[in-house]
Parts: sequence; C-alpha cells; structure tokens
Amino acid sequence: MPAGKNFYIGCGVGLAAGGLQGYGLREFVDTKYRIEALGDFGQPSVLAGLIGGFTALGLGLAGFRGKGPLRGDFATGTAITYGITALATGIYSLLFPVKKEQQTAARPKAVARPPVRVVKSETKAAPKTPSAPQVRISGAGAEAAKTPAKVAREEARFM
Repeated sequence: MPAGKNFYIGCGVGLAAGGLQGYGLREFVDTKYRIEALGDFGQPSVLAGLIGGFTALGLGLAGFRGKGPLRGDFATGTAITYGITALATGIYSLLFPVKKEQQTAARPKAVARPPVRVVKSETKAAPKTPSAPQVRISGAGAEAAKTPAKVAREEARFM
C-alpha cells in the first residue's frame, strides 16, 4: 500500500490539476463551445470531468492495488485525487450549467420597436347623409359677420 511522501505530493498535484481544469473549462470554454445534441452533458467541463475523472480514478485505483500501468506512489496519488476532483467539478458543472455567451447577453423584456403612429386617413366609403344639415359658426365668426372685410375668412364647419 503506497502511503509514502511521494503519494501525498501526488495527491496535492492531482487536486490542483483537477480543480484548475474544472474552473478553467467552466469559465473560459463552456461559455463559447458546446455540443448542443448532448444538452447539458455537452459542456466541455462536464465531458472532461466525467470522462477524465472516471479514467484517472480507475487507473489510480488499479495502480494502488498493484495492477495496471500506474504503479508508483506519485502517479497513483496524482491519478486518484485528480479523478476524484475532476468527477466533482464535472458533476457540479452538470448540475449548474453555464449559459453560452449568446444566451447570457442581456435581453430586453420587450423588444424595441419603433413607435406606432395612428394616422387618420380619409376613407373612400360613402359619406353619411345627415338628416338635417348642421352648421356651426364660431363666436369669432359671428363678430366677423358684422364686418364685411372678415366675412371672406369665416369658415363654416359641418358636423
């Protein structure tokens, strides 16, 4: 059973490598790249964490038992702790996925559209025929009717 000084140094190296890999992929790669067909499993941090973590943990445990390609204290300590840390960061990234840059862009709650103008247009429909013609003459027009010069400016408004 390896329990020497080199094993524990390897554990520290594996812990640092697994943690930095998970952080680096999550912060810098997950925001830009993703395999959309796999859903949340398509994030690079999840794929590297789960696949790399299971592989390294399996190799490290096999070397710990004296079998497999990794038999030194440093190598088994590195592989075991890297595998555990990579699995932990992969599972964390799976449970709390990072949105892609396009998805994280601030979206306004309402789409900005140009203001709508309501313009009254003349319709080509037949005009209504009033039962009795109504004429309104403004108060200024009544005074203008007294003076002949202003009579030409007066308008009648039909309702």
